[in-house]
Amino acid sequence: MLPHSHIALTLLAFDLARRRFPQLNRLDVRLIALATSAPDLVDKPLAALYFYRRFKAAMLFAHTLLAQLLVIWITVTKMPQHWPYAVAFLLHGLEDRLWLFRDTFWWPLHGWRFHVWRKQGSEQREIQSAYWHAFTRRPELWVWEVLGLLALVAFVLRNQLYQPTRLWQLLRSGKLADLKNSSSSSASYKIGHV
Repeated sequence: MLPHSHIALTLLAFDLARRRFPQLNRLDVRLIALATSAPDLVDKPLAALYFYRRFKAAMLFAHTLLAQLLVIWITVTKMPQHWPYAVAFLLHGLEDRLWLFRDTFWWPLHGWRFHVWRKQGSEQREIQSAYWHAFTRRPELWVWEVLGLLALVAFVLRNQLYQPTRLWQLLRSGKLADLKNSSSSSASYKIGHV
């Protein structure tokens, strides 16, 4: 799954959840986007620099069950107030369906190797070429990207981010419009921290 789809699906999930749990209104949406992108922000540069060329692996340390458990442990023991950001990190693994990639998910319990790309197109020498070939030769991959695009459209429409003032306020503050005032054209934002 490409980064924008991870971000869009996670933001929509949090947007739907905040309707039921108003305390989520205080979240910084920019940090939610960063947290759900974190596994790729860690692993993709490592893959591009070394692991893909040598081992044909692009899902590495941050995509392991060990990393997921570490994030849960740190959140519970050291930063419980930041649990929504930990959930965003964990959603990345759910969206990637990590349990399907046995060598990476269970690393290092099944050995020191990570999941090797064996799909059509992944035989490319460079990771960028592998992504290009995979997405141009495997149409089923586009299902997740279309879902990500639909999630982005729903998120924009639900929060009226097509209005420049609302979008700018979100980019500046990281806050979505307060639900009580979400139908008004003047954006009222609730600032605070979880």
